[in-house]
Amino acid sequence: MFAASSVLVALFLIALVQEGSFIGKAAAEKMYVYTYSHAYLHYKDADGTDHVLDESVFQDSQTSMLDISILYMRSVMYCAESMGVWVFRLSMAAHEISTISQDVFMAYPMSGWAWGGIAQSMDNLLNTIYFVELIYRIQIYIFRFMSVFALPYLLPIGILMRAFPPTRGGGAYVIAFSIAIYLVYPFAYMAAVFSSPYPNLCATPQIPAPSFGENSKSGIAWEFVMWYRAFEGNILDMLGKFSELSSALMTNLCFLPFIAFTIAMTAMQFSNGLFGANIPEIGRGLIKLI
Repeated sequence: MFAASSVLVALFLIALVQEGSFIGKAAAEKMYVYTYSHAYLHYKDADGTDHVLDESVFQDSQTSMLDISILYMRSVMYCAESMGVWVFRLSMAAHEISTISQDVFMAYPMSGWAWGGIAQSMDNLLNTIYFVELIYRIQIYIFRFMSVFALPYLLPIGILMRAFPPTRGGGAYVIAFSIAIYLVYPFAYMAAVFSSPYPNLCATPQIPAPSFGENSKSGIAWEFVMWYRAFEGNILDMLGKFSELSSALMTNLCFLPFIAFTIAMTAMQFSNGLFGANIPEIGRGLIKLI
């Protein structure tokens, strides 16, 4: 009886994963095209080659929803890295200018203390980018591990555990967890980011970056002031855009993944009974074991 039920569960799970992945990818593709059709996102692979996240990625049968979630996160980090280069240059120049102190005959010494606030603002943006990248790295490693471990290993282990009465409840929990991580989590995350009314569009500054070279502090100050005067309006717009993007980075890589994980765990809690999990039995078994 248990062997027959295990075979039926295995067949049901195979059909569920195949159909769920197909339907989820199709729905995510529609949401992505609707939101980003005017400006598809870009991401870089391990070799640093630039790629476009378009419909072909969703239509590839070898690409899972977890893989698409990883590619979207890469596109967000692509934006964060391009923004970080600009912020780092501005921070370097502002710090150099803020430390300038020059004596003036029959007057107070001239200093660049007024640039200290700008330098601190740039440092805050850099710290945000560093924090987001740390969270991104942690999530990517976890997702890559689950992408290759959830279905080939974790799901069969759960089915095998469910075939034996002593571990039937634990096997049901393992099955529910693997399905939730492989299907529910990436779909919940993509539904959140692709259906957002304020999509994460990365706009790179259309102005030349300041080049300071090996100048002295006074030389850097002069070059920076001339560059600022030449592109003052664009620079102010760029700084405002950077502030908005920093909030978008935190939302896309920190807040929305947490919400998606909560939804996945809720789905696991509701579906574990479908596969035969019984909390009182597991609790009594643990108490007896202890």
